[in-house]
Amino acid sequence: MLTRGNAAAGHVARSARCDASHRASRGSHRASRGSRPAHYRGKRLLDLAILSLAAIPALALGAICAAAILISGGTPVLFRQVRAGRDGKPFVLFKLRTMTGTQQRGDAFPEPAGITRIGRLLRRMSIDELPQLINVLRGEMSLVGPRPTLAYQVLRYDPRQLRRLRVRPGLTGLAQVHGRNRMSWTERIEWDLRYVENQSIRLDLAVIARTAWTVLSGDGVAGHARFDPSPILARRKSRQSARYSLAARLPAARRMRHSSGSSLTGMAPRTG
Repeated sequence: MLTRGNAAAGHVARSARCDASHRASRGSHRASRGSRPAHYRGKRLLDLAILSLAAIPALALGAICAAAILISGGTPVLFRQVRAGRDGKPFVLFKLRTMTGTQQRGDAFPEPAGITRIGRLLRRMSIDELPQLINVLRGEMSLVGPRPTLAYQVLRYDPRQLRRLRVRPGLTGLAQVHGRNRMSWTERIEWDLRYVENQSIRLDLAVIARTAWTVLSGDGVAGHARFDPSPILARRKSRQSARYSLAARLPAARRMRHSSGSSLTGMAPRTG
């Protein structure tokens, strides 16, 4: 009942994952020296307490949504994608499928034409994120924190932005209640860094309360972060580099063949 992102885009993500994880862990180690702990005391306990209260309603709502997806578009019900977690460690993120099976992508840019009718409603109410409560239960995510990022995005972080990965990614966060997708990529990271530096149980409760209003109002749900490079562009650049490299090698190869032919001609035995 699961589906992964587009295979080609996933290939780019997998090739970047090791570098992203290494770079993130190295940057996180530098940033953590002499600074506050990655999580405040009691954060995990807060996650589990709220999760226990929300478990039954979430299961009921999830079952209804799963049935709607099955009736309208068949299987699969869940979509999964590898994201960068705390210190850049990769994990599998779960979502309710909101796009047609052939339109699933491995980057941060959903194609509007590929979103199903049920998917539009689920996205509008952010219900498609509901299965990420499984990630919270497994300790891969927290209820509040920076949204989990993709490996190719981590590769663009500067040393300061890498501090965003010092904490577990969250189901919601400061960026989600201050504009969400209306903000640029850099602006969202700034809100995430502000959370990392000021996290507390009081802030988490405030973000959770404000998230309810944000979901009901639909604020910032449309669009996506700007200036966020797509893996497709990365693949195009990789192909261009390969073509340029091949073009640079061809003249040299021709010269070598010509030189080799001349040498062999000179070494041929004379006749007559």
